[in-house]
Amino acid sequence: LVSQVYENYELNSFEKYKSNVAKLRVLCEEQQITTVPLVFLFENGTVTSNVVKITENEGIDLIIMGTNGASGLAKSIIGTNTVSVIKSVKIPVLSVPLHAQYKGIKEIIFTTLFREKDENPLKEILAIAGLFGAQVKCVHVLKNRNVDIIMLIEDWENRFSNTNLEFVILDFEESIEKSINNYIDEHQSDVLCVVKRNRSFFDRLFASSISNNLSFHANTPTLVFHEDQ
Repeated sequence: LVSQVYENYELNSFEKYKSNVAKLRVLCEEQQITTVPLVFLFENGTVTSNVVKITENEGIDLIIMGTNGASGLAKSIIGTNTVSVIKSVKIPVLSVPLHAQYKGIKEIIFTTLFREKDENPLKEILAIAGLFGAQVKCVHVLKNRNVDIIMLIEDWENRFSNTNLEFVILDFEESIEKSINNYIDEHQSDVLCVVKRNRSFFDRLFASSISNNLSFHANTPTLVFHEDQ
């Protein structure tokens, strides 16, 4: 009985896979993406293990994951898959929520602690933003005002003075996650970019989005870089 159930499940999954491949090809044609080669893979196993394997075998540069806005246990599992993939790979991951609507890219938020390892991801973001004529806002949540952080901000402003970059210092509101979320909610930013450096902060950021429906995860795509990439 178990083997029959599994075979039926696998067959249904494969049929669903084939029908969605056709839809994706039509979508690409409608968007005039006919020159980009498409490869569709159907794999058994967990999401994370397959993504890691394919990323290494195919030489992937960017992973894009869609989240479907499920509720309850399914919502937790979906969030866990996304976070698990981000933790397991060393390349950027773009997480796109179901309710995100593409209206062009005009404003990109890049959260930073003004550390040296944040500079390369910021340069990558500035290069991407240049393709869209978008403005990048370098956002920092200020918990304690001190001379060192002020000097760091001034140093970065001087080094990136010739770029379309604006520095935004936010006051601390209960938590760093809430401070960032409130700013994104108010300004309706198009993309949030973070550097995965601090495990506890990263876990809190995504865990809070799953449990509390924070707006950046519900509506705003999130691009995650790794500080050691």
